[in-house]
Amino acid sequence: MRSILFKFGLKALLQLPANKKISSDMQKEGSYSTLLKPRILRGLLSLSVKGYFVQKGWLNAYLTKQAISADGEPIPWLTYSFLDFLDGRLNKALSLFEYGSGNSTLFFAKQIQFVRSIEHDEKWYNKIKSALPSNAEISYVPLENQQYETVILQEEKHYDIVLVDGRERLKCLKNAVQRLTPQGVILLDDAERSKYEEAFSFMKSLGFKYIPFSGIAIGAIHDKQTVVFYKEENCLGI
Repeated sequence: MRSILFKFGLKALLQLPANKKISSDMQKEGSYSTLLKPRILRGLLSLSVKGYFVQKGWLNAYLTKQAISADGEPIPWLTYSFLDFLDGRLNKALSLFEYGSGNSTLFFAKQIQFVRSIEHDEKWYNKIKSALPSNAEISYVPLENQQYETVILQEEKHYDIVLVDGRERLKCLKNAVQRLTPQGVILLDDAERSKYEEAFSFMKSLGFKYIPFSGIAIGAIHDKQTVVFYKEENCLGI
């Protein structure tokens, strides 16, 4: 079994300390043990070491519980189909506002001019802040008194891209529309959730179209959806 695991790219797992091989979330879900069942492994191995999961870095992300690529680089916790679409569409003239921070902040900072991120979790904020490059900034914004969803309205700057991937997503999306550039787009993650249905009718009423990107995401074992809302002459060239 050890040689099979190495062949499939699970080397990272075998190198972890014994008490850190499986996260508590994996144990609760039972997803990890399911993945390593012989029948499942045989099916995955039929893809060869150059299969989809290895090429995309899904295994690395799943085992480490981090949003990383096959090369270990930080990437957004969005669907792979959307990230494929995004490839080659970003440039150093663009700016982005982000609800929620993390590896997505680092990813976008490498490819665009400026990233502004807000974070409601103070511990996570302190961790991300120390890793940011000079063209990215982050603010700790508590959820109390609607500070989080309205902070974008308290600033005069307009953004080409707004990523809604934190708390109070409907409220954040509705406020973000007011701070888009003429070519601006909004990205809504986990758009398949029923509680975000209103986002589609709201954006349509403002003249936005949308493209859903469904499939698995980084390290996830369930289907999810990232949606881009856009108008004509948008910054992503849609």
